Amino acid sequence: MKSRISFSVLLAVLLAIFSCSKEEEVTPKDGPYKVIAPVNPSPKGDRLFGINLSTSTNGFFASFDTAKKAGIQIVELNLPWTMIETSEGNYADPDGLLSATYFYGENNIKVGLSLAVINTVKWEIPEYLVGIAVNSQQFIDAYNAMVDWVIASMPKNVDLEFISIGNEVDLVLSTDEDWADYTDFYSATANHIQTNYSGIKVGVKTTVMEGLFTTKKTKVQLINNYSDVVMLNYYPQNHQFQVLDTSIVHAHFADIVTAFPTKDIWMTELGYQSGSNLCASSELKQAHFYHNMFQAWDTQKEHIKLVLINWLFDQSPQLIEEWKEYYGNDPALVEYLSTLGLLNYDGTYKSAWLQVLEETKVRGW
Repeated sequence: MKSRISFSVLLAVLLAIFSCSKEEEVTPKDGPYKVIAPVNPSPKGDRLFGINLSTSTNGFFASFDTAKKAGIQIVELNLPWTMIETSEGNYADPDGLLSATYFYGENNIKVGLSLAVINTVKWEIPEYLVGIAVNSQQFIDAYNAMVDWVIASMPKNVDLEFISIGNEVDLVLSTDEDWADYTDFYSATANHIQTNYSGIKVGVKTTVMEGLFTTKKTKVQLINNYSDVVMLNYYPQNHQFQVLDTSIVHAHFADIVTAFPTKDIWMTELGYQSGSNLCASSELKQAHFYHNMFQAWDTQKEHIKLVLINWLFDQSPQLIEEWKEYYGNDPALVEYLSTLGLLNYDGTYKSAWLQVLEETKVRGW
């Protein structure tokens, strides 16, 4: 999923530093929920678990304290290239977002960066590179220079776990030539990071439902020959944004592992909306999906090494209005974007949050 998401979330960190916060409420809006007891859960082991930190009306710090209850270890920040390189060779820390990751370092939370040359629905390249071939040396050198600047600008206390070179690139790349050119670009820029920053995992975020599980499968597999880890975004739904059965995650995880039997797999975004009007879901379905997801993850724990849930809270009405301008105003899409949170925007719990708390607790997160 989606552009500007992590940008807006981390911006809330800066604003919240000067604001007060309060505790979240504890009763799901749809009434009491009976948590499903995990059966034979596997210890977390070397797996990484995170929830991307959207904020509630209660402010950032209350939201962060809520997320810590689930034992989060990692968050992601998605930054389009155009937000960083404002003109040729001139870079800026957009609204201080890179500096603000100091907070995560102080709290022992790892950080991943998506430095998006493609961001879900469009290219995000500086104006001076428009029309330049993506696999040209000029384009590659420009991206590498931006990456060098970003890494040098990160606070020293931050554990930078990964960089994704693009976000959901399969949604933009269409022709064989597009894929070939981007794969050339990706192999060169991935090699630059792997050679110069050996502690940072490198990947390229593609989708499961629109990429790996379609005729694009071979292209997704081929580009990941150059990846340290396979990065996948997973939202089990159809083209009308209606959710699939909550148990389908078992088969999907198995199919994903079959597609990449020799590489670690990271679910860099994973979500299941609760919207009922157009998305055919509910808070109960959302909770049941997460119960199934943790079971499926246990089954594939030797292969799937990271899950990052989108989102902690449903997004603010203001942010949803911004996304309508970026992605379009399809009512089903809007409901999907508006109901991915484990909790409501007003701070009240959804049933999914109670289930996730139980799933993480019994596994040692």
